[in-house]
Amino acid sequence: MAAMEKKEEIHVLMVAFSSQGHINHMLRLAKRLLSKGLDVTLATTEVARHRMLTSSSTTTTTTVVTVNSIDDVGLAFFSNGLNLDYDLKTNLDHYMPFIPWAADVAAEHGIPCALLWIQPCSLYSIYYRFYNHLNQFPSSANPNMSVELPGLPLLNTEDLPSFVLPSNPFGSFPKLSCGLFQNMKKMKWVLANSFHELESQAIDSMFDIHLDGVVTNEEVDRRIEDVMCGPEAEEFRENAAELKVAARVAVADGGSSDRNIQLFVDEILGILVRVVHNQYSKLL
Repeated sequence: MAAMEKKEEIHVLMVAFSSQGHINHMLRLAKRLLSKGLDVTLATTEVARHRMLTSSSTTTTTTVVTVNSIDDVGLAFFSNGLNLDYDLKTNLDHYMPFIPWAADVAAEHGIPCALLWIQPCSLYSIYYRFYNHLNQFPSSANPNMSVELPGLPLLNTEDLPSFVLPSNPFGSFPKLSCGLFQNMKKMKWVLANSFHELESQAIDSMFDIHLDGVVTNEEVDRRIEDVMCGPEAEEFRENAAELKVAARVAVADGGSSDRNIQLFVDEILGILVRVVHNQYSKLL
């Protein structure tokens, strides 16, 4: 995301990967910023535009989708150089490398840039320390070592994301993540999609998973059964109820999420004041 000064107004440009999961998170933040009085445009690829229009022709929800906007959030689309019928799943490595350029362009033009992190904060901590070589992680020489990181419980191999393992089965994703975390100095803000109560519960209740990131259908069924009917099912339900209340408090007016969004907006507005002041000083 980048904040740009235009006619003494703030315009926030969000650049999103053309995946629905990424776009949905960006749109939610965009609507919060709109409610704070900022102009917001979401930019993504023509692939996403095609999906949006196809989806809007069959949806029964009240979301207003046009070629130019979604619920008052401006839309801008650009080509990634690929045809709409390009087989993304087969050629994912070729498709992915276009993502990291947005922060580089913002830095070149002196535009303050923010990263919206849509995964848990614990993962952010793991990736940041891994890609910046701040801690020891499993390697080919020591693939089963445990990892101790500040603020997190002792992590065994099965607790770590596949990207940081020597057996990592993915192609371009680790390379992209590496570039992102090694270029964090170009980011003025990192916005976390979380709240404290949720993170503490998630870290304390980490489940064991199978090791290369593959979980069988049988394992998923067993875990669901444990949560719904197992000996700790009642505790899970109570925790979920508490987190539901905490989440509502966090996003309500005056809650922690609302206060942090306002702090973000205030910093953006502060940048505008400094830009206008500097321009006025030059005229004098």
